[in-house]
Order: sequence, then C-alpha cells, then structure tokens
Amino acid sequence: MNKVKLAAAGAALALSTAVAGATEATDLLSKFYEVADSRPFDRAKLAEFYADDMVDHNGHDGQNAKQSALDTFTALAAGAPDSRHELGMIEPVGDDKVLIYWRYKGTNTDGLFGSEANGNAFDIAGFEVYRVEDGKIREFWHVEELASMGEQLATKK
Repeated sequence: MNKVKLAAAGAALALSTAVAGATEATDLLSKFYEVADSRPFDRAKLAEFYADDMVDHNGHDGQNAKQSALDTFTALAAGAPDSRHELGMIEPVGDDKVLIYWRYKGTNTDGLFGSEANGNAFDIAGFEVYRVEDGKIREFWHVEELASMGEQLATKK
C-alpha cells in the first residue's frame, strides 16, 4: 500500500510541477506582448524575454533569431506606432510550451516594411508556439498572414 501512495504522490507532484511550469510560461508570454506593444517601444526590455541562443523554427539559415525578432518588433513599432496585438487565445501545451492566437492591428503612419507611409490600416492574424525554459523564450514556431498585410499596406486610399 505504501508503494501505491508513493506512486500517487509522485504523480501528483509531477502534475503540479507541469501546471506550475505552464502557468509561468503563459504569464511570461502575456507580459512579453505587453512589452512588445508598449510605446515608446523598449527594445532592451523586450530582449530580456529571449534566450541569446533562441531558435526560430521558421527563420532563415544563418540568421540570429533573437536579433531578427527584435528587429521585427522595432520595425513594427516605428512604422505603425498605434499597432497592438489582441490575444485571442493563450493556451499551455505540455509543461513548457504556449500556443497563442492573435490579431495584430494598426495603421501604417510612418512606413512599414518598405511601404510608403500612407495611413492604411491593417488587421492580420497569426499563431505562435513558444517554448519557455528558465524564464526565457528558447524556441518558437509562427505563422502570420503576411501576404494579407502586404495587400493592406499597398492598397491606395
């Protein structure tokens, strides 16, 4: 009987550890998006969320994933200062990953990704999965409606 109690206690501890890890990861990602969308944009503060050796599974070979992600958020803040993520879903996946569905909305007032500053509004959706370890984003996978964004930015008013 003691072995059964010990096994049950071990399983309960493993479950509570996984739940705690998932809660920490979802809290971290919620804070991450708050900082990413804050204005004035603070690149150094956002950089604290990323591990130096972070892996972007949808990035390009030879690319520094951390610097690339920071460059993207910097460009978004500069080109569309009113832009914001609306988090529609933030769900733990296992004990170290978080699935996020978002809508990203803003106005191209200062030139965004090479397009002229034309005042066009944009509204796109995306999914991301982040793996968090030791309080840092270690890996991520992402899909965004970039073609739709390009069309919305290019359309003349």
